[in-house]
Amino acid sequence: MVTDWSLGLTFFVTLFSVLNPPHAVPLYLSMAGVPTAATNRRVATITSLTVLIALMAALLAGERLLAFFGITIYAFQVGGGVLILMMAISMLQGQVSPAKTTPEEAEETARWNSIAVVPLGMPILAGAGSLSTVIVFAHAARSWDQWGTLVVGIVVNSVLTYIFLALATRIYNVLGQTGVNVISRLMGMVLVAMAVQFMADGMRGLFPALSSR
Repeated sequence: MVTDWSLGLTFFVTLFSVLNPPHAVPLYLSMAGVPTAATNRRVATITSLTVLIALMAALLAGERLLAFFGITIYAFQVGGGVLILMMAISMLQGQVSPAKTTPEEAEETARWNSIAVVPLGMPILAGAGSLSTVIVFAHAARSWDQWGTLVVGIVVNSVLTYIFLALATRIYNVLGQTGVNVISRLMGMVLVAMAVQFMADGMRGLFPALSSR
């Protein structure tokens, strides 16, 4: 059971760092202008549901999709590790990774009436990095208890996403851009270590001779 919860805790921390809901707060406010509390709650509800559905789909069908395209989990670990490392470097610099959204996409979607699903739900939050994280940890789960901890991690992260967005105006008024960047940098440091671990595990799987040294 200790191992089960250890995997679940590692997954929760990694997924929260990749999703990075605190950094989504200023992005959302920059697109929404000065939203009302009701608007914040409505956007938070739709966005968190989008994140929940996308991550649960990755958990349940991610590996099958990789198998369909003939991609091994080890190759995916290396690729996902590189992607997460790029995101982590951007976070350490206080920037939004291009792997999540581009300035052109943000500018275009700012004119839309609804931004809850795109770009907030996907790809700013449930983007390639978070989907990769879910698939890699799903492969590591070896029991129903471990799978249960992954489900709990996704649900809790979705709830936290709702809380951050529902309280977006208050949070930003308290933390400011500097406070958000500090939190983002701390999570970026966690992601650097996890990205390296992903790539190392993938390389050992692709090249078994590395494990014997």
